[in-house]
Amino acid sequence: MWNSKMTALADYIIRKQVPLGENPELPKFRGNIGITQGWISICANLLLFVLKLVFGIISNSIALIADAFHTLSDMASSGVVVFGFKMASKPADKEHPFGHGRAETIAALTISILIGFTGIEFIKSSIARFMEDIMINVNWAVIAVIILTIFLKEGLARLSLNLGDTINSDILKADALHHRSDMYSSVLVLAAFGGVWLGYPKLDAIMGLGVAAMMIHSAYEIARSAIDDLLGKPVDKNTISNIKSIAMRVENVSNVHDIVVHSYGAHKFISLHLEIAEGKSPESMHDIADRVENLISDELEADVVTHVDPVTVEGKEISSIKNIIRRNLELFGLGNSFQDLRIVKNHQIESILFQVPVPVEFNQKDEFREKCSSELIQKYPNSEIMIEFKSQMSMR
Repeated sequence: MWNSKMTALADYIIRKQVPLGENPELPKFRGNIGITQGWISICANLLLFVLKLVFGIISNSIALIADAFHTLSDMASSGVVVFGFKMASKPADKEHPFGHGRAETIAALTISILIGFTGIEFIKSSIARFMEDIMINVNWAVIAVIILTIFLKEGLARLSLNLGDTINSDILKADALHHRSDMYSSVLVLAAFGGVWLGYPKLDAIMGLGVAAMMIHSAYEIARSAIDDLLGKPVDKNTISNIKSIAMRVENVSNVHDIVVHSYGAHKFISLHLEIAEGKSPESMHDIADRVENLISDELEADVVTHVDPVTVEGKEISSIKNIIRRNLELFGLGNSFQDLRIVKNHQIESILFQVPVPVEFNQKDEFREKCSSELIQKYPNSEIMIEFKSQMSMR
């Protein structure tokens, strides 16, 4: 039931910010969605911080006080979410020609640093508690605050995750992970009180360490994802397939390859190669490329650059060459995909040129070149074989 309520709230936020039929991932909508979620989190975290801190002091529990400041760090991180979305929404300028989209990723990295430092501080506090004999006062009011925290933080986590999935935002997904770690840490605090009630007061310090460990783990996960985005990681296969399917809708495009996507927050810069049957005029090929660029740009709101590769049309000879190449590709575990196949005839010599997309870690290039070339030359003795390997950033 709680999940359905958070889903309904996420849907309500989307309906308020995005006109019916529009894509919520578009930059002009996603910023407002992220900022709204950030302010909801700030208000909820402020309330929880005050309640936890007051009752943590009353009960003299280091675990509950640690959890209160974890919630305060959540409030600060939600402020970073708001700031990150505001920065990412700014248009490109002279100093930042690709826009400010990666401010979201930097904000996510900032969140991880805040969580990490808070976790380290409470490791120190929990270790100090082992050295002291301090009684902890457990009462039902404190337990009620913790139970309220568990439900509210899980609700915020689900809201952030729903909105993050809807607008494909890593910073909202990071914020969801942060909220969920706070929920788990509150469960640990509740377990600590149970230990005190059963006569094991040192369990409070142990659970304080558990809270800190949860925070540090969350910091690591968020930082790893943010750093991967900043360094550059392969785009998902669904995005590649979508780009290819859009390009293939344009008449005379026979294939698409070498798709590269650079993401700056929500904004994408896309480059791709179009295979078009040779023999068309340069003006005709340029027109085809323009239509592909405009179509992808309109549907994905991205900057698009294409490169045209003229390819040899089908025939008996080309079909035979393709069969030999595909047989060798499958033999080396490379599927059956190759590109830019051309046959260039120069007097008595026939040059066969093509490219093979390979994973970055593929280390049998020489073996493949030798075997495939020998089969082609056996079939076409007066041929010169030129094979180019292209490491594919999108192959996974």
